[in-house]
Amino acid sequence: MAFLAELDVDLYGCLDGDDAGFPVLSFEHDWSTPYPAAGVTVPFTWEPGEGKHRPDVYWYPRMRDWVCNRLAFDVLTRCAGPDIRTLAHGVLGDEPLFVVQATAVIDDVVDREASLIDTYETYEALRFPAFRRSMADAVASRVFRVPGSVSDVFVGEHVRQALTDAGVTGLRFVRADWAPS
Repeated sequence: MAFLAELDVDLYGCLDGDDAGFPVLSFEHDWSTPYPAAGVTVPFTWEPGEGKHRPDVYWYPRMRDWVCNRLAFDVLTRCAGPDIRTLAHGVLGDEPLFVVQATAVIDDVVDREASLIDTYETYEALRFPAFRRSMADAVASRVFRVPGSVSDVFVGEHVRQALTDAGVTGLRFVRADWAPS
């Protein structure tokens, strides 16, 4: 099973921080390729959400994908290390944080015919993927993206379970469908 990993911004809020030390401004990067690593430490401030307590994984709107505390970072790197790339470090008060990006793109995992597709006059866009059942083992321990969906991050069952077992907060998981074949 695979899951769309969404940041729960309403409940946990978001971070703010200066992006001046990053090598490319986020709105100038195409995001279909890995973002260049930055040798900076970002001092963050936190705008709480409805839950009023800090999560383990934060949304930082100036950068993709996630900002993790030590717990979340350790679980992700233990379960799916090669799929997680550290872009920068940060601090929130005295808590160290890690700005990370999921860089793995897995081809051939999506069955386009079984997926939800938006059709426009000149092109089609993947709205929500259905994964090929034959890829279940290949995605179980991965954090990844799929072609045609550069902003969505998916996690396999083992990664989701490890994050859940560790009590990592800040993400919610939406089950992706398996293609009928």
